[in-house]
Amino acid sequence: MQAAVGGNIRYPSLQSIADLFRVKINDTANRTTGSGTGTGNDAGLIMPNTNPDLLTLLDSAIRELYSDLRNIGDPELIIDNYLLLGIPALTQPNPAVQVALSYAGYFNGFTWSNTWKLPFEAQRILAVWERQSNVGESFSPMRNAAFGLPGCMQGQRMGQWEMREGIMWMPGCLMQTDLRIRCRIEYPSFLNPATINFASAYVPILGCANAVASKMMINYAMRFSPDLYGMAVSEEARQMDKLKLEVVRAMQLQENQRSEFGGEAVDDFAISWAWL
Repeated sequence: MQAAVGGNIRYPSLQSIADLFRVKINDTANRTTGSGTGTGNDAGLIMPNTNPDLLTLLDSAIRELYSDLRNIGDPELIIDNYLLLGIPALTQPNPAVQVALSYAGYFNGFTWSNTWKLPFEAQRILAVWERQSNVGESFSPMRNAAFGLPGCMQGQRMGQWEMREGIMWMPGCLMQTDLRIRCRIEYPSFLNPATINFASAYVPILGCANAVASKMMINYAMRFSPDLYGMAVSEEARQMDKLKLEVVRAMQLQENQRSEFGGEAVDDFAISWAWL
């Protein structure tokens, strides 16, 4: 059977994005010979793979791509069923104590431990569930305490969670607990430019090469060609619109339902609309 155009690699590599960017800025010459068209690490006189500015432009564009797609709820940037097992129980109830999960570890109200941590790539926590450890029961949803955690005596469940200062705070409980987390993520930035392999490093968003290269063009135009900035912005918007539309249309296939306005909304938000 004839091979499909593009082969079987689904995600765009850094090399393919960098090559597209160099085409856009007319920088495809062979950097070894100074003439002809270069490929791979031999491509580009101004922005070869070895230029730290290229990686900076890539990194900035990819971070912005993740931000744009998180804002429309792209499921490619959601992780679920992240489990934290065996979180210790409080030794005694204390309304003044709250426990916390951060990217560095778990705070039991008195000391920190690095055994339990939030997902390193997490940007926004969407939902949290809990269960008692070692009993095999189903997870129960915890409520997001939108207006702060209550100062109350702890019981058999955490019950609620709240994000403050990039840390997930909870009341704590008197039973050893398992947590299950769903969150929006951002993949970590690229590390050492001297060791990164452009051909094998990829951006895990399907069909994003044109959008990333267009975002790179905006910063490049700001620095080298301000007269082309407006055109770069328009092209980036065109490419991102197409990428976002695919996500939104997929979401529109799902049935959605909301609560009625009025009394139910007041109950949902625990605040009187007359007060606003």
